Amino acid sequence: MGIFDFLTKNKKTPQNNETEKQQEDVTPEIKEEYKGPIPIAETSYSVTREEKYGIFEYIDFKIAGTSFYQKAIKKALQQEKENSTFFDEEKYDGMTNKEILEETYDQPIFEYSDALFSNCSLQLEPDNEYDSKAIAVYIDSFMVGYVPKKNFSEGKEYIYDQLAGGLKDNRKLNFSVSVSLRGGKYKINRNDEKVDTGESEYKLDGQVTIKTEYK
Repeated sequence: MGIFDFLTKNKKTPQNNETEKQQEDVTPEIKEEYKGPIPIAETSYSVTREEKYGIFEYIDFKIAGTSFYQKAIKKALQQEKENSTFFDEEKYDGMTNKEILEETYDQPIFEYSDALFSNCSLQLEPDNEYDSKAIAVYIDSFMVGYVPKKNFSEGKEYIYDQLAGGLKDNRKLNFSVSVSLRGGKYKINRNDEKVDTGESEYKLDGQVTIKTEYK
C-alpha cells in the first residue's frame, strides 16, 4: 500500500466526524443514585450530615424560660392555628375519642404534639443585664424563651458566634430556625371508660439548621 492510500484510509471525512459526534451526544449520562444522608461529624451539641442538596448541621435544644412566656406561646399558637392548616389536621394525632380509648392507656395525647411553628427566628440581646450573649427565641413577633446556657454552653456559644458574624470568609452560610411545641391541652384514657381532658404547661424545642456551601 502506497503512502497516498495510507493517508486517505486514515483521513476522517466531515461525514464521519458528524456521525461520531452524534454517537457521543446520545451516550447516556450516568447519574449516581442518592443513597441517603451520610454522617460527617458529631459534637456534644450538633450532628452534621451530607445530604442530597448540601451539607447540613443540625443543633437541637430545649428552649429555656418558657414558664415565663406562656401567654406569648399561647398567642403564637392562636396565630398559627388561624394561618396553618397543619395544626387542625394533626389535632390529637388525628385520633378520635374512641381510638384513644381503644389504643392508649394512661398516656396523654396532646392537642398539638410536636407541631412546627412557622416564621421563627433568633435575636441577640447585647444589653441583657444577666447575659450579654443572651439569644432570644421568637415566633413571629412573640418572644417565647431563650437558647439555653445550662448544659448547653458550647452549643449556645457556637450559635452566638454564627449570629455575631464569626464565619470563615470562604463559606456561604444558610441559617434557619425551627420551633416545635410540647405540652398544652391533652386527652387521656385513665380507666377505659371515658376520655378525660387536661392541660399542662407549654414547652418548646428549638432546632438551628446550618447549610454550608463552599465557593
